[in-house]
Amino acid sequence: MKKENKKRNDNSQKRDYISGEGYCGLQYSKSRYLDYCEENDSNLFHSNNINLGSHPSGSNLSEIEKQRIRNYVIDLLGNDPINCYKDIINDDKFGSLRSISDRLRISRPTLRRYISTWLEILYEKKEVDDIIKLFWQEKSARQKEKIRFYEIIEKYIRLFPERISLIPTRNNLLGSELRGILSKNTFKPWVIDYLIQNNCLDESYAIYDAIWGKNCAKRRKIEYDDIEDFVHQRSHGIALVQTRKIDFESMLEYPTDRYIEISCGKGHKFPIRVRKLIYDYNWCPYCNERLCERMLGIYLGQFFKKDFEAQVTLNQTFGIDREKVIVRTIEIEGVKYAIRVFAGQLRYDHFCPNVCVAGNNGVNYTFAVAGEYDGLYHDEGDLRRNPFCNSMGDFASIKARDSVKNELSCEEKVIVIRLKENNGFNQRKLMHNQKEVIQEIIMQFNEQVKDLFGFNDVRMKYDPYIRFDPLGVDEPHRIKGSLDDFL
Repeated sequence: MKKENKKRNDNSQKRDYISGEGYCGLQYSKSRYLDYCEENDSNLFHSNNINLGSHPSGSNLSEIEKQRIRNYVIDLLGNDPINCYKDIINDDKFGSLRSISDRLRISRPTLRRYISTWLEILYEKKEVDDIIKLFWQEKSARQKEKIRFYEIIEKYIRLFPERISLIPTRNNLLGSELRGILSKNTFKPWVIDYLIQNNCLDESYAIYDAIWGKNCAKRRKIEYDDIEDFVHQRSHGIALVQTRKIDFESMLEYPTDRYIEISCGKGHKFPIRVRKLIYDYNWCPYCNERLCERMLGIYLGQFFKKDFEAQVTLNQTFGIDREKVIVRTIEIEGVKYAIRVFAGQLRYDHFCPNVCVAGNNGVNYTFAVAGEYDGLYHDEGDLRRNPFCNSMGDFASIKARDSVKNELSCEEKVIVIRLKENNGFNQRKLMHNQKEVIQEIIMQFNEQVKDLFGFNDVRMKYDPYIRFDPLGVDEPHRIKGSLDDFL
């Protein structure tokens, strides 16, 4: 640490930020504040416990609240916050506006406004925006991690371009020095931010691509042994690469664009592109399909507050004869396939015959609701990527069954909530982005109520304060409510 920055507040004393007691002895800041009072003819009380008195930004705060913020800001930032940036960020007292407001028991809008006022008094208006942007930008809660990331990544950026071969791959860094600091998806934005801050604006993306992007992949070709090691670690030793090494090395495509066959260790074999396997972390579509189906059923059950039965046949639902055949013609790439569908043997992934929903007119309505999760095999015509289909005839059969199921559901006025992996509703989204999942369920439900029944009295709305558990371990719960709910 530089000698001149060893102590940010040479004359400061310990204070109690909650009680507001204590005095910050920064002579420079105190003098600037007193000058401010004289220039503005302010009726402020000049004492060791400086306060904002009748200043507009502090008019709704008690004296003790004003002292808390004043003591905190001055003692944290000191006389030269710009040059003491790293010291301040690593200070135990530093935090995001949310954490500071929780600590001082003051609302964030009031805290931001009050801090800006103090900064203008202490450091002049021209520096306020720079200080706010530096310390309390968006997502400032991760400032400490970002500083640590910059320190680590800086030593590797210096090796570019002369000694680029010594720079570890992104995955190696995330598994070693950067473990626990950031995620794979955060790595690129933070590297770009670092390059931009270090005057590499025009070349930032090119430099990233050369070190960790597309050009990096060309320098570090993935070998067959790398794939075997990855599959072994991913499955804890139970999965195997079925494609032979001699066959893999004879493929003409670039290594990450090649398709290989894997057995997941649970009785499934599936083809997958190497890039999807390693970089997108895709895995067995059969296992994925079952998990996503189960999560959809849990979402429906928790959202509609009803039990949804799994794998219900249309014979059980509508009494359709299991041997009833409907012929459906499906055209794919100019070729027509006549598919015989046994209607009574078709199944809903999930079904509930009596979902009760209150209408806007105060009337309770009962609907039959089904849930369908469509994995990639429902929409993927490329047989290399579709492990469920051995021929285009198999793919046409899937399309025919879906078509007949939709038609019969419409006739019987069953609302079918259908989530498609092809539309982005994959395992990751179902697990971590329940807002989009619930909004999609609501949108499909409202549209089908209008189309099937012809009225608008039922319009469900998304409640952002309800949390669901897609794994079904916990019951739905309210995290907080609006001010109107409180009142």
